[in-house]
Amino acid sequence: MQSQSKEILSLIESSIKKGNTDIKSFASSLLSKIKKIVTQEKLIEIVRSNLSEKNIYFIRHAESEHNVLESKYSVFEFEKLNIHDPKLTQRCIEQTNCLKKILNEKKIHFNTVFVSPLSRTIQTYRLIEKDINNDAKIIVTDFAREVVTLHMDKNKGKILSQLKEENKNTKLGFEYMTKEYWWFDLGEKKDDESEGSERFLLRLKLFILWLAFRPDKNILIISHSHVFVNMQYSGEIYNADMIRLNNKDLLNKIISLFQNDE
Repeated sequence: MQSQSKEILSLIESSIKKGNTDIKSFASSLLSKIKKIVTQEKLIEIVRSNLSEKNIYFIRHAESEHNVLESKYSVFEFEKLNIHDPKLTQRCIEQTNCLKKILNEKKIHFNTVFVSPLSRTIQTYRLIEKDINNDAKIIVTDFAREVVTLHMDKNKGKILSQLKEENKNTKLGFEYMTKEYWWFDLGEKKDDESEGSERFLLRLKLFILWLAFRPDKNILIISHSHVFVNMQYSGEIYNADMIRLNNKDLLNKIISLFQNDE
């Protein structure tokens, strides 16, 4: 079972590195390859065993500019603002100071930290970086980014070359970033700028599958509210809050991924 788990992880990570602009095609190709390695029944058994040994924690980014504006406008008005990749507000210092205390009290030794590539999540990581153990692997991946919806430029970020340049003296690793299709305005093809709920959920299920096959015991995700509420079936998370994810919910998400693929 261990050799199969390693083979599947290698397949997942090599597929992510190759990239694919269409998440449905990516999922279909990946799942068909996995099924050649192991049966669906055996796969779920491996996933259940892997998850039982993991602690997966989730941090929502500290307060950002769009969080403040969101509270001042109606949904319709807010969507028209088109705030591009907002940064953190001054409250982030106060919020992350509280988060630092939690991290220092819990003393969790994280093996890997996954960070969304948007400015508000990367800035949150940078503020708490020294409170995370030094040997943790830091992975920036768009599998952990917020949903991209039409007219919501706040969830579009910077091009990869700019992200690398701005963070070249940090531990942030960008080897698991896929193609940059979601960063750009696509001119007249406005509908293509919306990821949509179906693709968003599919992306998150694939992300959870990836987490399940990582060898890490303790994982930290620094991401967004919509990512959190769609990775498990209930709960709420506030800015700069840390919550341990429910492994049973994560397992059920993966099971539904393969059931929907049948």
